Amino acid sequence: MREVDEALSRAFAIKEASTPSTAEAHAAPRRPSSKGAARPSRVFLPRSPEPETSPSRLAWPEIVAVLESEWGDRFLQMGDRVLEARERAGVRVLLFTSCHRAEGRSTLVLTLARTLARRPLRTLVVDADLTGPMLARSLGLRPKVGLDDVVEEGAALDDAIVESAADNLWFLPMRSAVSRPRDFLASAGWTCAMARLRREFDLVLVDGSPLFTGLSAAVLHNSVDAAVLVHSRDATSGRSILRAREVLEGGGVPLLGLAETFA
Repeated sequence: MREVDEALSRAFAIKEASTPSTAEAHAAPRRPSSKGAARPSRVFLPRSPEPETSPSRLAWPEIVAVLESEWGDRFLQMGDRVLEARERAGVRVLLFTSCHRAEGRSTLVLTLARTLARRPLRTLVVDADLTGPMLARSLGLRPKVGLDDVVEEGAALDDAIVESAADNLWFLPMRSAVSRPRDFLASAGWTCAMARLRREFDLVLVDGSPLFTGLSAAVLHNSVDAAVLVHSRDATSGRSILRAREVLEGGGVPLLGLAETFA
């Protein structure tokens, strides 16, 4: 996805300039269809200063709209490849990771999710960036229950899942970072939650942690079927990409492909 470079570079300034409103409004939860879907939690969204904007809609980052407008065909192609992997190889839970931070991983996941939402699928986006969760903040959510509460405190998964009916998407945010990522991913709470999500959704996109952060060793997410390595050609060397591939495959996570973004 090298062509996405230019749009991300131009739009990144828009993302940095955008700050969510501090006011909050309650949006009534909606129960998904009876085909085994989890019940979403109550959603807390910032009240928009624009009267035409409904408070029940997500506050999508402007950068996502720019990417859809300028490079939508590329995301359609990526979506087709993900669906092909689902049909041919049974990939239902797909991890998106990167070598480092600030490589455009979360932005790519959100844009791809919107592309997949146009298909007759139940697509869930999971914030599993254990050391720096950003999904809730990016979408203007104020969840009372997150994935961290489900895994560490035994909270109900139903209460953590947020549905955006207008977008045909579901989200599982985190409220705060995890102090012990290895223990978190090795816990029964994580395993059980991921097993249930696999049953109840057609596709689960996991926005995971970077593989190399400081001097810490890579912490791999288990319970996933494959991974996409998101990288910036200006920020990540070819040697780092090869090392990341070794880490993923050595941990039993097949590499589905690479997605190149901005610096």
